[in-house]
Amino acid sequence: MPMRGENWRFWAPVVLLLLFAGYSSQKLVRAHIDPDVADIDYSFTRDLPGCRGSIYGSLGKSYPLAKSVPVWEYRLDPVALTNCVVKPKGMPPRTREQIVCTIADALGLDRAKVYRMALNTSKRYQFLAMSSDPVAHKTLCDSHLVAGVRIEDTQVRQYLQGRLLSHVLGSVNAENVGSAGIELRYNRDLTGVPGKIRGMKDARGHEIYDRRIETIAPLPGADIYLTVDHNIQYEVESALKWGIEEYGAASGWCVVMDSATGAILALASRPDFDPLAFGRAHDAAKVNRVTNFTYEPGSVMKVITVAGAIDMGLVRAETKYSTNRNDERYYKLPGDGSHVWEPMMTVGDSVVHSSNIVVGKIGSDMGPKNLWTYMTRFGFGAKTGIELPGEEFGILPPWQKWDKVKWSRAPIGQGVSVTAIQLCSAYQAIANNGLRMKPYIVERILNHQGEEVYRHTPTPAGRPIKESTAREMRKIMLGVASPAGTARRAAIRGYSVAGKTGTAQKVINGHYSDSLFRATFCGMVPASDPKLVILVTLDFDEKRKFHQGGNSSGPVFKRIAMGLLRYLMIPPDKPEELSDFDDDDEYDRIMEERAQKIGNAAQ
Repeated sequence: MPMRGENWRFWAPVVLLLLFAGYSSQKLVRAHIDPDVADIDYSFTRDLPGCRGSIYGSLGKSYPLAKSVPVWEYRLDPVALTNCVVKPKGMPPRTREQIVCTIADALGLDRAKVYRMALNTSKRYQFLAMSSDPVAHKTLCDSHLVAGVRIEDTQVRQYLQGRLLSHVLGSVNAENVGSAGIELRYNRDLTGVPGKIRGMKDARGHEIYDRRIETIAPLPGADIYLTVDHNIQYEVESALKWGIEEYGAASGWCVVMDSATGAILALASRPDFDPLAFGRAHDAAKVNRVTNFTYEPGSVMKVITVAGAIDMGLVRAETKYSTNRNDERYYKLPGDGSHVWEPMMTVGDSVVHSSNIVVGKIGSDMGPKNLWTYMTRFGFGAKTGIELPGEEFGILPPWQKWDKVKWSRAPIGQGVSVTAIQLCSAYQAIANNGLRMKPYIVERILNHQGEEVYRHTPTPAGRPIKESTAREMRKIMLGVASPAGTARRAAIRGYSVAGKTGTAQKVINGHYSDSLFRATFCGMVPASDPKLVILVTLDFDEKRKFHQGGNSSGPVFKRIAMGLLRYLMIPPDKPEELSDFDDDDEYDRIMEERAQKIGNAAQ
């Protein structure tokens, strides 16, 4: 039988443990209910993020492309709502039903839905709403009216044009950090300077809003103004979407450049994505195919080859070459498919008819060093420096590493890879009388006080060819968008068009495909005094009837150019065509008839 002293020694520790547990429990309960409980420090300090800067187009503040709206995020904690006593001064404690009604009415929510949320104590911090309403915020911060509402200061990024310009603007993640496009490239400028909050929190670490002690307001981020015009962008994306659907392409891209300055007026890549759901977009849709994708350009490169040959004095537009592919003076020349040419062809006609044989000979006569030098002068093999993340270099190996086959293949756009922005920039040099300008898409940046901290100045990137060479090339390229050329469907009534087609075979498993192509047309209008350079490429993953640059990308170019010429009110340089033809349909029909006559005569 245990002694009385032994009972005491057994029960004393048990009683002490029970007393400690009771004391701790009541302190925790009081801390939860009464934030003024003594002996515990519930003060806190945290950063307050600044409102992210806005992004505007060339039309200015009246038409924002992306902006952030400061909001409060409200979440419901059913446990806190149940446990807390909400007692207005001089009135009895409020019931759960009354609290729920106040919360629902303040946020414009259904009372029954909020009440069901309040009953579900197994799920804490249920999302209620985001709101910028200061009246609702004041109500839900009042601990004498509501309980169990967790409030966070945050901001919502809005893209005012939806999916338009998605590859230019990019997106932000859940933490409002840039994930792509301008949002990523200029994330530091857009983010701004954080402020600070000092206040009180409850036992779970959540701020008690009506106990906030001090708020140091953050500084908003800078605003970025782009060169793009959302109206032009809409024309471009609509035409590109039409072209992809009309001709059965898997993807496509387009860039519109100011020929004098290098400013980007529009940039489109499809498939595109929803900036508000960037994380859920397919990887293929996230790729900006204008800057972040390299491909063999095909025959659009012939313009660069011929321009170099003319510029170095090797040939003139009237210089004639044999169309014989089996010329022993040249090594393994490329073929011209089923085309049957006259025995001799001029250099100018080799561009108009896109002869692989003749341009291959011209490139071989230039020699790999000279050809490579002109390609690099035009900007190939190097980044253009456009203010978008992830720009590719392209692939242009040093000429010393070229095998002999490449002497005649590189001149026609095989064995080298480019980006669309590089190609458009090269054509811009020809449009600008031989002076290449650095492409740019950011016009200026203003800080939160409206002070200009950056403004782009149009910057020359070199003079790859002489002015006389550029003018000669534009004359030659006029024939491409004519009944005799490969892009008659790119011709525009009342305006001269200088351009070039490209139908590049895709490389599949290390070999050139006979059925899959990338079709390109790059042109400048009006050719007599170019204002715009427009590049369009359609990428085909299936065999299609209209897969050439002239009969697929050419019509897309025409749609875009016609819309832009009207919008920018650029006067026609061939006004006589406006009176010679009743309308565009008649003009197109006669162009087709003339092309057929030329084709029949050549047979």
